[in-house]
Amino acid sequence: MDFLSWYDWITPTNPIASIFFGVLFTFIVGITVWVDTKQSRTVIVTAITGIAVTGIGVIILNAIGFYA
Repeated sequence: MDFLSWYDWITPTNPIASIFFGVLFTFIVGITVWVDTKQSRTVIVTAITGIAVTGIGVIILNAIGFYA
């Protein structure tokens, strides 16, 4: 895991670190939603939304040169 630094959870330094922490936080939110609702459909919508926001965020940040 050479692509991670200890401070990447605050300000990611590369796209892979952004995706990693986006998926990690989405997983944590998914577990929280599952514990609260016990509905798999809600968890699936939450996971898809989290992955989509992560992906779009990485694309936008990459396009404006944030990781350069």
